[in-house]
Amino acid sequence: MSSHKEEDLIADSQALVGEEGTVHAAGIFGLQDNYKAIAVGGAVTGVALPDTPGMAGVGAGLSIEATRQLNAEAQGVSVRMMLAVTDDTIHVFSMPTLGGHPGKELKRFSRASTEVEVKHFGLSRKVNLSDSQSGDHLGLIGTTLHITPSAAGDRAVLAELSEMVAE
Repeated sequence: MSSHKEEDLIADSQALVGEEGTVHAAGIFGLQDNYKAIAVGGAVTGVALPDTPGMAGVGAGLSIEATRQLNAEAQGVSVRMMLAVTDDTIHVFSMPTLGGHPGKELKRFSRASTEVEVKHFGLSRKVNLSDSQSGDHLGLIGTTLHITPSAAGDRAVLAELSEMVAE
């Protein structure tokens, strides 16, 4: 996928969903960060690296990315994911860090038993999915900033889920 246009996201996710249902909206979301783990990782990295100005920045970046990867692995997801919404299901597919097409389905949430919570976080939206039937939970973050390529898809997913939102 060369772009993150809403119609491209829907086409890619529809190919994965197949005849199981019609994809009404698809968007690219990131896994919510675990700030406590990032703080601990930063402290450990700060102790382990030489005390030079250049290394501090490199260490901080590596620490954040490593913590994100570990957080995703612990939850059985990827750092970046595509949400595809059908009438009955919220599908969660893996996405490569940069560009690419969605991969395997990581999770699925029944719309009938899933509570959706959306919170404003600057120009982003934190989305929490909690399925009361399966007990599964997933915290994501997406953007609504119009100049961001994936924002149209994220806004479409948020609109599709709006009837499920508990604000």
